[in-house]
Amino acid sequence: MASLLVSPIFAKDVTAPAQERGVAVMVSGEPRDAARAGADGVHVSASTEEVAAARQAMGKAGFVGAYAASSRHLAMEAAEAGADYIAFDQNGASVAGEPIIRWWSDMMEIPCVAFTPVELEALDILLPQKPDFIRPPDAMWQSAEDARRIVAALTQRLGPT
Repeated sequence: MASLLVSPIFAKDVTAPAQERGVAVMVSGEPRDAARAGADGVHVSASTEEVAAARQAMGKAGFVGAYAASSRHLAMEAAEAGADYIAFDQNGASVAGEPIIRWWSDMMEIPCVAFTPVELEALDILLPQKPDFIRPPDAMWQSAEDARRIVAALTQRLGPT
């Protein structure tokens, strides 16, 4: 499944067209902005307070995502507070050489996102770590042609779902 993380500034304009194409829309920041746009959920920092507040505001029907950078501690607290997914900086520090994505995927059931944009060349390193979702390279936003090229390359590399 594809998803899109958007700024509250663009959420109202982007949500309906994206959802019509089967793309879930997450709004960064405040649950009220996600609700106003009719988005599928909200993406917040992985502080216990923010995640708990977002979970309460979104109810059971809305998604809550949390960005934990490369902190295992924040990730676990966010999961306990009700996050539906945890986003990581997969290029951040690792503990004893174990990448955070691998650790999370092996230990936890809550999905994780490799949140730092992933260049196609880095997929050979990232995919064995078993992320549930990846963030494509930012170059895909340069033009429609770049988006088609990058998405096609990713689709081919990831194989059938």
